[in-house]
Amino acid sequence: MDLRKIFLVFIFFLMVFPACRNSQEKKPVKVPGSVSEIQDTDHSYDSLIQALASLQEDPQFREASIGYLVVDITSKDPVVVAESHARTPMIPASTLKIFVTGAALEFFGRAIIPEVMITNQMSVNWRSSKLLRKIGGKVYKSATTAAGARAILQFWSDKGVDTRGMFFYDGNGLSRNNAISPKQLVDALYVMRASPYFQTFYESLPLAGMTGTLHRAMKGSIAEGRIRAKTGTINYVKSFAGYCNTITGRKLIFSLIVNDYEGRTRIVKKKLESVLIDMAKI
Repeated sequence: MDLRKIFLVFIFFLMVFPACRNSQEKKPVKVPGSVSEIQDTDHSYDSLIQALASLQEDPQFREASIGYLVVDITSKDPVVVAESHARTPMIPASTLKIFVTGAALEFFGRAIIPEVMITNQMSVNWRSSKLLRKIGGKVYKSATTAAGARAILQFWSDKGVDTRGMFFYDGNGLSRNNAISPKQLVDALYVMRASPYFQTFYESLPLAGMTGTLHRAMKGSIAEGRIRAKTGTINYVKSFAGYCNTITGRKLIFSLIVNDYEGRTRIVKKKLESVLIDMAKI
């Protein structure tokens, strides 16, 4: 083989080998209890994907941080159908209560059910903070916010949720120092399905157009009675995380967080709810 052919073979090797290596590195890693990153090719999701993408183009969200993750769990293997900045820690507001109430049910069992129901349905901040401290007292014999946060992070980590970057400044979501990613919310909602207290947890989440903090939201729309979700609202933060049973029988888990939007919260809330309505139509 002459030098020219050797040179061409060498260049070909340099081009192909890195591509093969990168392909291997991008294979999804399944975390026990977590959602696998399986890309969806079903075009029935196109309208939802477009609705989510359009938020980025909305002038009200021009300077905002938007993170979301939607996963279809209808079949055995969960499918990621829409995501953006899903692993970025964001200010969650009251969707943080999902981690507190879910852990509380497994730590204290039936005795804590009334407290969890009220906390999630009406998003009662002091009750959620109390639950956090109660967990700290049980696990570390110290009924403090710091001990409770530590115990909860360990609890979810043991369940297979990647808690890196997650931070609890309080137990209710009022602080802008709290940090949770959309994927961490979805993973927590996903693993709760295996909990002996899942039905209680599920029913503790407000039902669109019917109960709790969602009793007026999406009322009269296709989403009424189809979405159970924890809401979150503080200054310039709006979030939703929960479950959706679509009109075609699909089962979805979702989280949607917006930080630092412009304008009135009422208008932002309506725009995000319109996306959830599109989700229910799938």
